[in-house]
Amino acid sequence: MEDAALMPLRRPRFSFALLFRSPSAAVTAAFLLRFFFLWLSHQHEDLVHNHFVSWGLEALMIAKSLALGHGFAEPFPHYVFTTAWLAPVYPWLVSFGELLFHLRDPALTIFAQVLNIIFSSLTCYPIYSLAKRIYGTSIGLGATWLWAFLPTAILMPIEWTWDQSLSALLLGLLLCFTYHLPDSSSPAHWTAYGILWGVAALTNPALCLLLPFLVAWMWSRRAQRALPSRRLLTRTALYFVLLLLPWTLRNYFELGGLFFVKSDFGVAFWLGNNPQVKDTYTPQLHPMRNYREFTLLVLNSEPVYNRLKQREALAFIRANPKSFLKFFYHRVVDTWTGKYDSLLDTYIQPLGAGRIYFWYNTIFSVLAFAGLLAGLWTRARESLPLAFCLLLFPIPYYIASSSLRYRHPIDPVMTIFVVLALATFAALFHRPKVSLPVSDPEAENHESPLP
Repeated sequence: MEDAALMPLRRPRFSFALLFRSPSAAVTAAFLLRFFFLWLSHQHEDLVHNHFVSWGLEALMIAKSLALGHGFAEPFPHYVFTTAWLAPVYPWLVSFGELLFHLRDPALTIFAQVLNIIFSSLTCYPIYSLAKRIYGTSIGLGATWLWAFLPTAILMPIEWTWDQSLSALLLGLLLCFTYHLPDSSSPAHWTAYGILWGVAALTNPALCLLLPFLVAWMWSRRAQRALPSRRLLTRTALYFVLLLLPWTLRNYFELGGLFFVKSDFGVAFWLGNNPQVKDTYTPQLHPMRNYREFTLLVLNSEPVYNRLKQREALAFIRANPKSFLKFFYHRVVDTWTGKYDSLLDTYIQPLGAGRIYFWYNTIFSVLAFAGLLAGLWTRARESLPLAFCLLLFPIPYYIASSSLRYRHPIDPVMTIFVVLALATFAALFHRPKVSLPVSDPEAENHESPLP
């Protein structure tokens, strides 16, 4: 027999099956697909009718102000004052496009869109890690590839030069940490968790609504195993506060108001709760569009103006509780169906796809909640952190104003639940007649979405 060492080596055959089992391949596909649609949108943009033009003027203007050395200021045209209207992280990142590459419009807008595409593509990794850990490898791969081709995950990074794609990535990473830390007593890991929460708060403060619930979940998991938690959680809290403290002090001394991150809640609350609201909110009254409100803002300063608008909103709600409940209902519907986005979106309307977009978002949400129920039924304790995202995160937007871009940070979690729902439905109609014994019960728990 010929010696095996002398035989020519065979090249491994390329397999699409192996390719689709790689989350890195999904990341690459997601990036290429989003970049293609970015190119397509700029090829067909219509500056006259605002078709396929990216939105996010405030972030871009603050980024320019930072790059020019004017500080975190100038969020609106002709408003040249220091501001805390936006959270700082995303405008800082965009400002590097001008600082490092000397970009100007429209190149700076494209730079921000490319950043968003990178964030959106990298979100495949936490989606895969979360879904695989809780529901098994097949659910992880399915959710990862669904995210790569998900229409809203393609649209949001291109249409909005805003923090929603970065927020989705950060929330995914925070959830991965949340599932890892109940088994870890490493101070470095808990320090990193606090720092990551600080970065998330300085990117999108709404994410912090989930913090106490995720911490309580970790505490309970560690308590079941008799693992010490107090010092580690104190360390996390300390680093979280230390990261927020400089920005909070900056807001207090430069703006004259105690704003931990952003100053605009009062006006956002009022835009959704005033006599002129018809459905969800009144964008025509925003100071950037309304001369009267702009004048009030300039004359009173951000802290005073926002306190004034918050008082007006509360007075309106007390005087019109039925109207508030009606607006609340409209915003809940809009959050999960994209009803008003499908009517007003400047990318969807030129394509004549408003009705399709509405039904796509509605079905996606229904499947996500079906997957949530399936996850709670089969693995209730492990599914709770993901359930918190769907049930708690949108609450501020029910109260103030709604949009699919506000919901986008939890879309990766919804994607996992959609795939879990589809897998559960498929398993109900196709149960194997013979099941092989599994020697490792932990492996069994990680590979099947059903009990």
